[in-house]
Amino acid sequence: MAQLSNNHRPNPLDRLSPREREILPLVAEGKDNREIGKTLFISEKTAKNYVTSIRKKLGLKNRTQIALFALKEGIIEIDKI
Repeated sequence: MAQLSNNHRPNPLDRLSPREREILPLVAEGKDNREIGKTLFISEKTAKNYVTSIRKKLGLKNRTQIALFALKEGIIEIDKI
């Protein structure tokens, strides 16, 4: 059985669905669930469910940590916030 080298690190974004990857930068830009819902034509509750799912899949505690993750991973740039 082949082993992964220590240099190979799984991309945490691979855990997210395409829709969650679409929502992640909106959360990082500071949009609330209502704004995300309006932007993507989904309900506020659905947006909330996606944000919760993103948080759990990435092992983050809150929206602030989501924003910091997005900055660190280059998903958003500081001047876009």
